[in-house]
Amino acid sequence: MSERALAQKRLSENAFDLEAMSMLNRAQERIDAWAQLNSIPGQFTGSTGVQVLTQEQLANTGAQAWIKKDQFLRAAPVTGGMGAVLMRKMGWREGEGLGKNKEGNKEPILVDFKTDRKGLVAVGERAQKRSGNFSAAMKDLSGKHPVSALMEICNKRRWQPPEFLLVHDSGPDHRKHFLFRVLINGSAYQPSFASPNKKHAKATAATVVLQAMGLLPKDLMANATCFRSASRR
Repeated sequence: MSERALAQKRLSENAFDLEAMSMLNRAQERIDAWAQLNSIPGQFTGSTGVQVLTQEQLANTGAQAWIKKDQFLRAAPVTGGMGAVLMRKMGWREGEGLGKNKEGNKEPILVDFKTDRKGLVAVGERAQKRSGNFSAAMKDLSGKHPVSALMEICNKRRWQPPEFLLVHDSGPDHRKHFLFRVLINGSAYQPSFASPNKKHAKATAATVVLQAMGLLPKDLMANATCFRSASRR
C-alpha cells in the first residue's frame, strides 16, 4: 500500500512519470492477487427449501398447489399495524365494537377468496380451444376489419392491392342493395347476396376472400352460409 501511495503522490506531481506509473500497476496487481487469494467462494451445503412449481401446476385452472382452500378463513386476525394505531388514537380499544355506539363488529370479518380460475375463462379463450386447428393467420385476423385484413395479407405476400368492383346496385333510395366483386391475385370472388350499404358489401366480399384462403371459418357470418368464388380470369 505504501508503494501505491508513493506512486500516486509522484503522479500527482508529474502525470508523465513512467516509473511511477509502473510502480502503481505493480502495486495494483499485487492487491488484486491478494484479494483473489483470500476470496473463498460460498459452498452449497443443502436444500434451500424452495418448492418450484411444475408447468402442469402453473397451467392448472383448479385449486392452486401453493394455497389451501380455507387458508384465509383460518388465518390469524391482524392485531397490529397502522390501522390499529390510528383506531387507538381515535379512542377504540380491543374488544369494543365499531361505530359511534360501539354496536358494530367485534371480531374481524372473515373473507373467503376464490383460489382457482374456474368460471373466469374469457369467451375468446374458449373459442381458441375449440378451434385449435385453425391457422396462426386466423388468430392474427381477430378483431380486424375484413378489408384491412385483406390489404395486409396482400402487402405481406407482395400481391397487388385487391380491387373492389361494384357489380350490383338496385332498389329505391331508402332501401338500396349493393354487391361487390373482389379481384385479387388473378382470381375473382363475390358473395351470393347483396348488402344494404357499400361499406357492408365491401366487408362481405373481403370476408369471402378470407374464407376462401382458409383464414376465416366458413360459418363466420350468421346471415349467410353460402358463398361462391368466380372463375379465374
